[in-house]
Amino acid sequence: MRLRIERSGPEGVSRAQVVEVPDAEGLTVLDALAWVREHVDPSLAMRFSCRSANACKECLAMVNGERRYMCTTPAVGDVTVAPLPRNVIRDLVTRM
Repeated sequence: MRLRIERSGPEGVSRAQVVEVPDAEGLTVLDALAWVREHVDPSLAMRFSCRSANACKECLAMVNGERRYMCTTPAVGDVTVAPLPRNVIRDLVTRM
């Protein structure tokens, strides 16, 4: 699967990082991002806690233009992930 990560900072500067994630069958978007952080770019900032949809609400982001929880959204096809549109701290992390 192809993952496009819209990385932002508090100053509003954004850059896109496109990564091919191998063997993505059955992965969630959060799983794919964790793979990117482990194998491609350890500087990727994202927020998560439960990894299993237990209502922590920390992994909320814009996935293909919609507000979605990354831990429950399947990583299928081309996926674009961006931070929520306000209060960006860094990359995909926003103030709650």
